[in-house]
Amino acid sequence: MDARAWILDVDGTLIDSNAAHVEAWQRAFARHGHGITAERIRVEIGKGGDKLVPSILGDTAEQREGETLRELQTEEFLAIARSRKLPPFPGARELVAELRRRGIRTAIATSSGNEHLEALGRSSGLDLAHLTDVLVNADDIEESKPAPDLIVAAVKKVGVPAAECVMVGDTPWDAQACVAAGVACIGVRSGGNDSATLRAAGAREVREDLADVLAHL
Repeated sequence: MDARAWILDVDGTLIDSNAAHVEAWQRAFARHGHGITAERIRVEIGKGGDKLVPSILGDTAEQREGETLRELQTEEFLAIARSRKLPPFPGARELVAELRRRGIRTAIATSSGNEHLEALGRSSGLDLAHLTDVLVNADDIEESKPAPDLIVAAVKKVGVPAAECVMVGDTPWDAQACVAAGVACIGVRSGGNDSATLRAAGAREVREDLADVLAHL
């Protein structure tokens, strides 16, 4: 797949952190009296918290508790990231290095905020702020995935037309956002979603992880 710019998701794509997000959400919900199973949360991972809370609890609960739950999730995730290593997936550094060697523009695109990213960087050992040419996060968008805002913002920052960009992501929400933004999506199974789920959401190719993407570059 030829492209002049590559956009990379973080959680579940660059870093093995999806399970930590599930755990943090489960703790946050429990602190507010909601016994939500890990499996119910797992299928929502990849969405921003503004989409995840109403999807699980409904719009009324979102209006009443959404902001507080998101603050609690951030608190719990930071505690998890400080207490354990959340490693980068095989091939993460190598793929970015090879793309740069070939003169291809690179971007990180994540719905997470600065606190999450700083904690992930410390836990994983990846310098997320400088790993790629540009970084797009929650501060750059109005609406989180599966809305296309994040991908559109990344395309704008890398300065390459959408039709000449590729995004690598691990969730159906990444793929749906890419379809809406006119960007090709390569799905990776590293985040826990299977090939059928990723392809049904719009991924054009599916690989095991970033090392597999690099091997087929």
